[in-house]
Amino acid sequence: MRVRVLGPLQVVAGEREVPVSAARSRKVLAALALAAGQPVSLDRLIDAVWQADPPATAAKQIRNTVSDLRRLLAATAAVPPTPTGYRLAVETDVGAFAEHLARARAHAAEGRDADAAGEYRAALAQWRGPALADVAVPALAAQVAGLTEQRLVAMEECVELELALGAPGLVRELTALVAEHPLRERFAAQLMTAHLRDGAHAEALTVYETVRRALAEELGIDPGPRLRGLHARILADDRPAPVPARCDLPADATHFTGREAELRRLLDAAGGGGAVAISAIDGMAGVGKTALAVHTAYRLMDRYPDAQLFIDLHAHTPGRDPLPPQVALDKLLRAIGVPGERVPDDVEDRAALWRAELARLRAVIVLDNAADAEQIRSLLPGRSASLALVTSRQRLTSLDNVCLVSLDVLPPQDARALFAGVVGHERVGAEPDAVDEVLRRCGYLPLAIRIAASRLRHRPSWTVAHLAARLGELPTGVAAAFALSYRHLSQRAQRLFRLLGLIPGPDIDLYAAAALAGHRPEETTAVLDELVDAHLLQEPLVGRFRFHDLLRSYAAESAAGDDRRGALTRLFDFYLHTASAAMDTLAPTEKPHRPSLPPYDTPRPALTEYQAALRWLRAENANLVAVADAAAADGWHRHACHLSSTLWRYFHVSGKQNDALALHAHALTAARAAGDRLLEAETLASLGYVGWWLGRYREAITHCRAAVAVARETGNLALEGRALHALGLVHCRLEQHAEAHAVFTRMMTVALDSGDRILEAYALRGLGDVHNRLGEHGQALSWLGKALSLAEETGNRSAEGFALNGLGDVHRRIGDHATAADYQRRALTTAKQTGNRNVEIRALNGLGELPTTGYDQAIGYHRRALALAETVGDRFEQARAHQGLAGVYRALRYADEERRHADAARDLYTDLGIRAPGEVPA
Repeated sequence: MRVRVLGPLQVVAGEREVPVSAARSRKVLAALALAAGQPVSLDRLIDAVWQADPPATAAKQIRNTVSDLRRLLAATAAVPPTPTGYRLAVETDVGAFAEHLARARAHAAEGRDADAAGEYRAALAQWRGPALADVAVPALAAQVAGLTEQRLVAMEECVELELALGAPGLVRELTALVAEHPLRERFAAQLMTAHLRDGAHAEALTVYETVRRALAEELGIDPGPRLRGLHARILADDRPAPVPARCDLPADATHFTGREAELRRLLDAAGGGGAVAISAIDGMAGVGKTALAVHTAYRLMDRYPDAQLFIDLHAHTPGRDPLPPQVALDKLLRAIGVPGERVPDDVEDRAALWRAELARLRAVIVLDNAADAEQIRSLLPGRSASLALVTSRQRLTSLDNVCLVSLDVLPPQDARALFAGVVGHERVGAEPDAVDEVLRRCGYLPLAIRIAASRLRHRPSWTVAHLAARLGELPTGVAAAFALSYRHLSQRAQRLFRLLGLIPGPDIDLYAAAALAGHRPEETTAVLDELVDAHLLQEPLVGRFRFHDLLRSYAAESAAGDDRRGALTRLFDFYLHTASAAMDTLAPTEKPHRPSLPPYDTPRPALTEYQAALRWLRAENANLVAVADAAAADGWHRHACHLSSTLWRYFHVSGKQNDALALHAHALTAARAAGDRLLEAETLASLGYVGWWLGRYREAITHCRAAVAVARETGNLALEGRALHALGLVHCRLEQHAEAHAVFTRMMTVALDSGDRILEAYALRGLGDVHNRLGEHGQALSWLGKALSLAEETGNRSAEGFALNGLGDVHRRIGDHATAADYQRRALTTAKQTGNRNVEIRALNGLGELPTTGYDQAIGYHRRALALAETVGDRFEQARAHQGLAGVYRALRYADEERRHADAARDLYTDLGIRAPGEVPA
């Protein structure tokens, strides 16, 4: 006897179907079968039959129905009683589905992909159509939705395995799935992959465009990283391999030579057959550690086909701090496809997830430029079939079970082969003694040999002896190769090379380089090209230039006799004035409140269009923070402070709060060193916003109150209004409603006294938020409506987005869900157009919280909000997204997922020191 509910309700005895005609019997049997042998309470059975209006005799009627079912199933034991109700003790398709699914996942975890795929198909074969297709039971709708979601997830997992196994005939099935579920990005990615394997690039692009439009229209969001990555590969005409794999490795060295013994040791040590493998390559700078690691990784691609990852840990990168393990783990997890919402906050949890994910893969990971063993310990694979290749200037003897390979300079024969690979064997054979002298003068270092050989290759009139003579005039080692290339530069190129050694940031563009040198951009272009051609400067991205670490140090040492202060003043002026121009485009209505700068006629990029200004700020983000640091440390105090006052709004809306924290902290140091209380107060107000965003509420209150005090002393209404805004946001977040109301009321007075209509809009929005939280929704709608009107009148898109967020939340609370959705979608559009991550995250969470949003859509909204909130460090919105996901999974009866997200939300709210929204005070 078997009861089937994954499709129309059926009772089957052998080959014979047993009819169940009574409506009440069908509903009770459906409720029992969905539980798959677990107890079902009498109350739930009553709800299944009568919903909210049961008769007085409901319990008795259920008992009679159970008796009817026992007769139908030919055994009393088929529906035994439980302490609270009944359970079904016969086989069900729901139970069979769960058992096959559990076996499939167990096989997959063990790497038995073919067996797993078979079990997945057996699980999916239990479904004959929509669950309870011919039985309408509203009380069971959530349970049915949960089972349906399990079926879709199982299908996704099954197809993923079958794609990896090269199974044919998936396109038709996936086409139907994408048509039925256009918002499930994983199905779309799988269909694109299947099309690409068949060479059907146009069809794959059509799938992407269809899903992109659906996501934009239904959710107001862009496709996720997997779909975008596939799309980019198609446009580059780069068909994925038969097994999907990610390769982040830099290009292999063109003339990789020698290191045969070391390479053999690394290849032999690589497991590839189920054993963990860790190899660490150490040696001095320029000796070729990275080149050997990357070359080894390429040689091992067949053994580690699932992923080839590369991450620079920046132990010795000038101007960069070593990459913290927590950040490195986040990058690595996302690189292997873990969605942002699944990446935990705690470094130990991230490490555990990293090891668990690697257990399913055969991957090679290059951990380049490591500071020490502690930096990489949590990045190493656990018990998996993956390989870690580490490079470091230190010998990492404290690591367990590691293959240590130390690199010395190249042996003479390998050095000669490398040199010949660049300049040609004929020239080497013609002057063997001169070649030996060149190699000796280069100290047998690969980097120095490559640069010297490149110099000779581009000088056909030179002989090797001539090159050796030139090197003989210089110190030995890598400096000799640098010096030789440097001496043959034009005077302008030599000067720019030296000055570039002074820049505080990681890279530079044409306009900034021209400002540094005091030349026109059109003149500087040729000079930069000369440096790149001489291999003294790298151009990893078009128009952006950077040094190799050793060359940067050499350039800085060579700049001792230059006008260092004049060059850096020109550079710092450029960044300050260009940042100000970008902000004039992004926030034109706030221009009167930014620092007034003297006229500036140095050429800079055209930033009059919104997106161009935003792109420039994003590209120069790290440089701007580095400039503020250098300016504060070396006496350019006003540059540091004015950068803070100019850029605070950009950081506030872009969500780059850790960068904002660093920049404003540098500015605070500068203001205090200059003894300027007003500049100090402006910086404290900016730090107040950062503290609100990052959940440092007590610290933010202290900063804001100090800024307000100075603003009142000096009569600076603009500063007082900005500090009050940040202070009001913090009080509101802490549910200190009386304090928040008082602050926003004072802010309104300041706005009216100063005639600042933008400040007035933010004050109105703040008052609306307070009344909304107090349940005074009529007043909240009034304040927020005025805020929106004022924002639209003044053209301030940021204030407009925040007002739309607020209006959406009020309408959600009063049950007007259609209007709430409309406001949040408008906010989402505004955020997309302006790059305002703050508004975007709140709109996504707001849409996910609406009861009228479908389960799939709600999960999509909250997951995207969570990923963005994690990216920008907004812990409150992270908690809100987790809380929303827990609610959806509770409705779907996914107990594990519900618990995971509920725990994450609770932990975040606890860390922030606030109650979860809706939580009743103790």
